[in-house]
Amino acid sequence: MFESLVFAAAKILEPMSIVSLLLGMSLGAIFGLLPGLGGILSMAVALPFSYGMEPMHAMFLFAGIMSSEGFGGAIPSILLNTPGTAQNAATCLDGYPMAKRGEGGRAISIAATSCLAGSIGGVVVTLVLLPVVKPLVYSFGYPEFFWLTALGLITIAVAAKGNMIKGLAGGGIGVLISMIGYTEMFGAFRYTMGSDYLWDGISLVPFVTGLFALSELIIYASRGGSTASLVDTSQVNWSSQALQGVMDVVKRPMLTIRSAIVGALVGVVPGLGGPVASFVSYTVAMRSSKNPEQFGKGSPEGVLACETAMDAKDGGALLPTVAFGIPGSPDQAILLGGFILHGLQPGPLMIRDHMEIVYALLLGIVFAQVCLSFLGLLIAPWMARLSTVRNRIIAPFVLLLVFFGAYMGRTNIFDVGVALFAGLLGYFMRRCGFPLVTVVMGFILGPLAERAFLQSLQMSDGSYLVFVTRPISAGLALLLVAMLVLPIIKGSRNKAKRSIA
Repeated sequence: MFESLVFAAAKILEPMSIVSLLLGMSLGAIFGLLPGLGGILSMAVALPFSYGMEPMHAMFLFAGIMSSEGFGGAIPSILLNTPGTAQNAATCLDGYPMAKRGEGGRAISIAATSCLAGSIGGVVVTLVLLPVVKPLVYSFGYPEFFWLTALGLITIAVAAKGNMIKGLAGGGIGVLISMIGYTEMFGAFRYTMGSDYLWDGISLVPFVTGLFALSELIIYASRGGSTASLVDTSQVNWSSQALQGVMDVVKRPMLTIRSAIVGALVGVVPGLGGPVASFVSYTVAMRSSKNPEQFGKGSPEGVLACETAMDAKDGGALLPTVAFGIPGSPDQAILLGGFILHGLQPGPLMIRDHMEIVYALLLGIVFAQVCLSFLGLLIAPWMARLSTVRNRIIAPFVLLLVFFGAYMGRTNIFDVGVALFAGLLGYFMRRCGFPLVTVVMGFILGPLAERAFLQSLQMSDGSYLVFVTRPISAGLALLLVAMLVLPIIKGSRNKAKRSIA
């Protein structure tokens, strides 16, 4: 394996390899910057153009795309409260509040540095797990997958920050909306109201962008001013914020390492992907923080946790992709097509005979992320100035981005209507005090939990014992119970201390 690593490292220094990496990096960043496009479309666009390229150069092209889409999507998430990709939705929670108080450059710098740390961390975890990936992946069956997604759903109560009832209600609304459409498990249509369009359900991109961006756009129109109008931006040193953002990451090594591990491990489990990785990492960071009350109000820790896990998941997602031909995330499915196009067969034979391809992808991800993060730190002070542009000028641009992103995902005009509906829903839920993050978590994790639950019952002939008799499944169930009980115990103790005082 050492020879394969040396070969891949030497190959990456070739001029054509560097060109492929930079091209992929640019393509991924641009597609990530435009809401609704993202990594899947950029990978699909690049796939036919890779035909005829040397396999290693093609892998560098794909690695550049995978490593750059996250940071590209972080910029509109922070400055416009518009997720560039679905996995950037969690970044809006603290990135946009930072921009509102004149710290947009700092937030972008945190994202750039965290993406680099996440990419390196994900690659390291992947290299460590590579020898044991087979038993690790095979140990997760449907019951374990159910508990894993249920853990994500339980974090709704934590993310609600003091209003558990509204948090759970918001999550339930998200789950209900995600159930619209045809269900393969029952062979029936649910909540379609006779509409052919709803047969395929509600698409993630228009729903998430509408929920966050359009609801904020309505507030734009009513508030006036600019994103950072609540602070005196004439006193802001935009250039110093870039260094401050780097130091925010450097001063929190344990949070960075923990977020990278969470992202890589979530990436290993096929089907979860970036949105789950970022939200799970966000919740873990909130629970372990000394200042959890700052999350959702512009906490640098929140941006760090989301962006680190989001990029770390790429390394983890490569494990099931190359080892078993099971895509660890949606964009990895396109990568599988790239393997086959270049005569590579994913699976144990690929690890045995073409280990240099695996190393090329891992090294390419790190190399491209180094270049992109350096560029991100350079442009952070200039991009952050967008937060000082008056809302009446920037609002039409945001509206155009949302509609463009909603339409381009499936080229269906009804997706624009979904974005409008989600925007109105998000606005009224904001007015009523419901945290939007819980709606998104329910929308993303609800179908995964339902599918795993029903498949578990099928494999056990309807016995519910399957959820507690398997070792990993029982451990995850105990962890879920602990997550529910410990906050109640902690709250009771704090209440008792206050009554004594």
